[in-house]
Amino acid sequence: MSRFKDRLFEKMTVPETAPPTASSASPPAIAAEEPRTSPGRLLNAQNRIIESDSKRIEAESKLTDALARIKDLQATKATGEALELPVDRLHEIPGRRRFMASEKYAELRENLRHNKLVHPVVVLAREDGEWDIWSGHHRWDAHKDLGRTTIRAVLGTAEDENEARDGAFFANLMQSDLTDYEKYIGLKRFQEGHAELTQTEVADRTGLSKQFVSELYAFDRLPAEALAIIEQNKAMIGSTAVKELASISEAGKGQRVTEAIKLLAEKKLDQGQTVKYARVAETPVRPTAKPETFKIKAGKSTWCDVRRVKNVMRLEFKDEAEAAEAQEAIRQHLERFAQSRVAEKV
Repeated sequence: MSRFKDRLFEKMTVPETAPPTASSASPPAIAAEEPRTSPGRLLNAQNRIIESDSKRIEAESKLTDALARIKDLQATKATGEALELPVDRLHEIPGRRRFMASEKYAELRENLRHNKLVHPVVVLAREDGEWDIWSGHHRWDAHKDLGRTTIRAVLGTAEDENEARDGAFFANLMQSDLTDYEKYIGLKRFQEGHAELTQTEVADRTGLSKQFVSELYAFDRLPAEALAIIEQNKAMIGSTAVKELASISEAGKGQRVTEAIKLLAEKKLDQGQTVKYARVAETPVRPTAKPETFKIKAGKSTWCDVRRVKNVMRLEFKDEAEAAEAQEAIRQHLERFAQSRVAEKV
């Protein structure tokens, strides 16, 4: 505690103004006019001493208050009780907050509107006498939204930033509603702080299966654009589907995977359909043949409608008997036509 107290005191005390020396830089162009008389200079010096002492006393008072709160929190930690801390003296550290859907947060806030906080937030002491949130960010948010000025908290212990970051990650990791994407981000940060660990060793340290860790790292293999979409919709996809999509992307279908992720974000596909969409090659659109039509007239009336699309011809007559007669005539004509084609090739 003495080393922490010394660091805290250094942060919060105000250094005395050093007297000018012969080697000091030239005075600023605009400076306050110094008294010219001896009594005036003496009074000015006294005022500076009083001002410096006042700032020092104020800093020491803040230090005393901070140390008192630390002592209280340490006592509550031993007994399992919590202490009320001002919400405006708690701070968020990037990377420690877990995702919570807006509807879930609304449920939490409304619960706390009518009920006491059962699980206190966990905080770490800062050198400025305030507190960093270790876990409980959404409970803290809800207290602020409800206009509460204090929140129940207990003191955590971390030797350094790596331990603080790892502790926050492990606390969130076992939460059933933590998304696979957040677990992936947490694993990446954990391994950045422990670069000597292999993927297998990361699995051992976190308690996750090797297969699950492998699936989580598959997020790394997605196209950057697809990953950016997931960042904005953290709960949209699980690691199993991501592993399949990553393999499809590495097979040369990165653009198709990105398109599938976009459709998933727009709720036009579910996860299973997303994988199928990415896997199936896009079918080229064939140009549609325009039909050719004409009419055979008998006088002013239409006797037969003729329609042809590519190698298919369709004839429609007004009368079934005429269709039967025309059929025989068409057969004979086609036979003669076919024979003439054969003769041309001989």
